[in-house]
Amino acid sequence: MVLDQGGIQNRGHRIVSLRRAPNLARADTPRLTQTLRNPCETPSIAHCNLARTPHSPFNTPMRYEFSDCVLDTDAHALFKGGQPQKIEPKVFDLLHLLVRNAGTLVTRDQMIDEVWDGRIVSESAISARIAAARKAVGDDGKSQTIIRTVARRGLQCVAEIKGTTPKPQRTPSPKIRYATADDGVKIAFATSGTGPPLLRAAHHPTHLELEWADGSEREMFDALGAHHTLIRIDQRGSGLSDLDVDDVTTKRSARDMAAVLDTLGFDQVALLGTSSGGMIVAEFAAMFPNRVTHLMTLGGYVEGRAIRDGAQDAPQEEAILTMAKAGWNTPDSAFVAGYLAVYYPDADAEKLQRIARTLQASCPVENEIRGRDFFNRHSIAELLENIQCPTLVMHARGDAVHPLSEGQKFARGIPNAQLMVLETRNHYPLPHEDAWQDMITAMHDFLHTATT
Repeated sequence: MVLDQGGIQNRGHRIVSLRRAPNLARADTPRLTQTLRNPCETPSIAHCNLARTPHSPFNTPMRYEFSDCVLDTDAHALFKGGQPQKIEPKVFDLLHLLVRNAGTLVTRDQMIDEVWDGRIVSESAISARIAAARKAVGDDGKSQTIIRTVARRGLQCVAEIKGTTPKPQRTPSPKIRYATADDGVKIAFATSGTGPPLLRAAHHPTHLELEWADGSEREMFDALGAHHTLIRIDQRGSGLSDLDVDDVTTKRSARDMAAVLDTLGFDQVALLGTSSGGMIVAEFAAMFPNRVTHLMTLGGYVEGRAIRDGAQDAPQEEAILTMAKAGWNTPDSAFVAGYLAVYYPDADAEKLQRIARTLQASCPVENEIRGRDFFNRHSIAELLENIQCPTLVMHARGDAVHPLSEGQKFARGIPNAQLMVLETRNHYPLPHEDAWQDMITAMHDFLHTATT
């Protein structure tokens, strides 16, 4: 019998915990998850070190051209002969380290410090990444025309770097487009990035332009867009979509998503549902099973706060509704920022005010109340067993609004789903947290490994 972290029968679902122990080295493995063999095990996931410190060279977007390859650090992508190459994050980081120091010896210690964040790592793991890096750029251990081994010392990039041209930090705002739902409602959407399609259904409400302008949101959009065409939508009743609507159900939203995909000409798509958007993507996956390649949720929940666990969260939700009603139409409202602090206890006051301003500008207060009321009283428990695609459920261990038990419900309800526990108190990890990079790495790995 396999047990999850809380001792609940797991029925074969795989569990990941990202607990950070000071003296515990992480296992370096390309596998996304491991199965717990007893309730005391704490498996870990390989951490992609993107060195996000202010003075790190990883923070300066660059485009390195060598041989017939281009390494684009802004898009986090490698191109060979003009074609994108699929490589895992640590292989990309190793290549970046080598081309950034072209002509200079890069020692084993430097590789461990920058690529593996100083963690203990086996020689076989290092050798495997070196071999993968050579293969990605058309090199091999015999010819060593690009990556040369210096015996017992390290590696050296011996290719001529044709250009290291900086790229602009910010890309233009994506154009807003509209799809027409089957009932005539206009649904706003925007795309960014390149690669296979990934549609994100978010919490209610959203605003495509204002979210794009928010630094924290942009970091996530850019990270996801590095390997995928990211599709974002404003749900009906919010943002730049038609606001004068009555039906905000998950079934209606799923059909709206289908209209967006039809407009773009995509037959199949990977899905990411955040918060209440988790209910929407689950509805879509059950309604259109042949159109979904992968399903991911972040902070999603199976049952709304007004009906779960004997409605014990109902008083807190009533307080949030009262604060929303009182402050929604007041700029920089302390009421709105106040209830958002429950979602993001580690965010500073400026961050909370930015989120509040975006929400308040996204829809009229009556639409906010209508949306919250629906999701608070909705359940998707009965449809989960009908979802057949590969599924990754990500949930914060310390989420005070939608507790980890809701993520566990999600993972237990979907056949062969994987649960990833993020070490944060925030509803979603914030970019300055280690859990944020763990989350991004896990999504990239899941979307890649599930298809290979």
